[in-house]
Formats: sequence, structure tokens, C-alpha cells
Amino acid sequence: MFKDFISNASILITSFFIMGQIFKNMPLRHISPFSTKVYWGLSYGALGNILMLYSIKVSVTTIADLRHLAIVLAAAFGGFIPAIIASVLIALGRIIFFDITSAAIYASIGMIAIGVISGAISKLHYNHTAKAFTMNLGGLFIVTIVLAINVDDPVVLKNILITHYMISLIGGFIAYHTSVYIDRSNDALRELNHLSYRDGLTGIFNRRFFDITIEKEWANCLVKHAPLTLIMFDLDYFKKYNDTYGHLSGDSCLQTIAREINSLIPPESGYTFCRYGGEEFSIIMPFTTQVDGEKFAGSLKKAVQSLKIPHSSSKIADIVTLSIGIAGMVPHPSGEPQELIHKGDSALYTSKTNGRNTISAYH
Repeated sequence: MFKDFISNASILITSFFIMGQIFKNMPLRHISPFSTKVYWGLSYGALGNILMLYSIKVSVTTIADLRHLAIVLAAAFGGFIPAIIASVLIALGRIIFFDITSAAIYASIGMIAIGVISGAISKLHYNHTAKAFTMNLGGLFIVTIVLAINVDDPVVLKNILITHYMISLIGGFIAYHTSVYIDRSNDALRELNHLSYRDGLTGIFNRRFFDITIEKEWANCLVKHAPLTLIMFDLDYFKKYNDTYGHLSGDSCLQTIAREINSLIPPESGYTFCRYGGEEFSIIMPFTTQVDGEKFAGSLKKAVQSLKIPHSSSKIADIVTLSIGIAGMVPHPSGEPQELIHKGDSALYTSKTNGRNTISAYH
């Protein structure tokens, strides 16, 4: 019996590493989106059913395992919703896999009760570790009631409960802290990825992220037969600006313009604003026509002019201005994102050769 419980605990902990990898970009929090909580709830429910398949057979109709810990951990990290989803799935699994018996019905009711209790405890405002421990105790209390109803032999009941409590408390402690460790490790990796995709000076996305995103948006628009537009622009006579005002002022200028333009991009638009290199920037605009891109480019040009950043060395104005190129197309199967980039770059070159401080579209 002891070895069986240890095997159950091993499956439990190993599963956390697997789930941590599958959902490494979808951390489970009390404030997570509903869809994230559903995914995790389904996963914890599946884990509970796996634990049941490797359970200890106490009698013909009664089994014991650590399935309640799957519910406890769902509640500890995600709150009420994933706990209830996991508990309902485990309750259904108890009946589906082991037939409809009075023991299965009592066990299923017990699992749902654990989900409700754990979800309620998760809403309390005190230490997370203490809450997880309290949930585990609450779950064990429900398990004790269910086993007491289903097991007639007091000696068997005593032995199973002693082992169950010991392994559940130790295994629960290890499982919780393993989950915390995996969660924090994934947080650290996400932060590193976030930093690797950001331009160190302006804080917007960098060229590396541009290359990844243009590929992704091309493929997405290709599947949906939707337009994809690219805006490319740079600051006019920026080398002269650096020569006149110094590189520190040049850096400050880039930061100010990046901040201003970033504020113009609606969060829900799906647009990606990147520093393409040096003083050159780009905006990837999925599901946007070239005509709409031209309108948006006009607002960018006006916004930068309204900043009135002095530029005495410019040959076209006494303030910093932009040259902008726009290209749009509906991706086709035989094409590549580089085709759109080439068109955007050509449009930008046209703006520069036409006197700068202007907007050109590729036709």
C-alpha cells in the first residue's frame, strides 16, 4: 500500500513538470483569463483521472489515491474556476472508469465538495502556502468521511487513513512547492524572452521580434486571405542631428518619438511597432489595407511634427520630421514576407528621394 501511494505521488509531481512545459506561456493565476483557467482546470482534471487509474484498491468497490491534490493545487494557483472544473471531471471519471456504485457516487460527491471547499479557501486573504495546506487538510477530511462510509473493516480503514494522511501531507507539501518552483522558473524564462525581444534604448520591439512577427502575420493573413500592411519610416537627417546635438540628445530624440508613436497604436489593433535599425522603425499591420495604412501614416507624421523637436541641421525643416514608406498586399502561397518588406523599403526610399518629410506608398 505504501509503495502504491508513493507511485501515485511520483505521477503527481512528474505531471507538474509536463504541465509546466505545455502551459509555460499561460501561467495559472487568480487573475488569469477565463480560458487559461479552463485549460488548467481540464488538465488538473485529467491528472486526477490518471491518478485514479493507478489507485490502491481497498475493496471491491473502494479505491484510494491522491486525486484530491489535483483539485487542491488547481484552487491554490487559479482559484474557484479551475478547482470546480477539475473536481467535476474527476467525479465523472470515478463513475465512468469504475462503474456506478454507491461507493463511486459518494466518492464523486466528495470530489465536488473538495472543489467547492478549496475554491472557497482560495478566496481568503492569507499566506498562499498556508491556504494550500488548509485545502489539503479539508480535502483529507472529506476523503476520511467517504472512506469511513465505504470501508466496513475498522482495521483496514485505520491503516489506509494513516498511510493516506502521511503521503498526502508530505506529497502535498512537495507537490505545492514543486509547482511554485516550476511557475517561478517559467516566469524567469518569460522575462528573459521579453527582454530579448525589446530594444534596449526605446523599449519597443526589436529587429529580432520584427523578423518573427512578420513571418507569423504573413502566415496568418495567408490562411485568412486578409490584407497585411507594413509601414517603414525613419528620421530625416538623423546623422546630422547627432552631429549637431550629440549622441545623448539623439538617443533622447529616438526615445521621445518611439514613445509618442507607441501611444498612437491601439492595444486591440494587433499592430506591432519595432525599431528596425538605427533611426529606422516599422509597424506591422495585419488585417489592414494599404489605404488604411496610409491614413495611419498621416497621423504618425503629424504626431512627430507636433512634438516640435528642434533640428537646425535639417535641410527641409527646423524640427525633426519623418520619411515614410507604405506597402500592403494580401499574402499569396508562392510569396514570402520579404516581398512585402522589399516593397515597404522601396516606398521609404521613394519618400527620401522625393525630398523627405513625405509619405509614399508602393504601387
